[in-house]
Amino acid sequence: MPNSVALPADVLVRHSEQDAAAAYSPQKDFYSLERLYTIENPFAVKSFLAAHPNLKDYLFETHEQIERFFGDSALEISLKHDSDPEEDYEGLFVIVKTHLSSEEALDFLDKFDFEWFLDQVPPEIISILTVTVRPV
Repeated sequence: MPNSVALPADVLVRHSEQDAAAAYSPQKDFYSLERLYTIENPFAVKSFLAAHPNLKDYLFETHEQIERFFGDSALEISLKHDSDPEEDYEGLFVIVKTHLSSEEALDFLDKFDFEWFLDQVPPEIISILTVTVRPV
């Protein structure tokens, strides 16, 4: 029989609570997103993410894939909340600012869409997350 040491229950509870807090922190996640994206309206984005917590993982992966597909031509990647009550739409926009011409930027976006985004991201996320390009 293996040797074991009994610890007081409050030590176990505190340890578990600390582990859970370290593992998930909405503020920490948002801070990490702020390091990747230029967030145009932080309060609205943060509120939307609170209502759609499963979106965060896709935002991290989307940023990584944008860097893979656009490379150095992605000058800035912005994140913006948008809503249109007339269309009953609310979601986030990822805007890739690039030095490419409009035609070249759209070619990169098509490749991104068809080789990753539309294939790997579930429809329920695609319905609230739009990736677009903006030549500057």
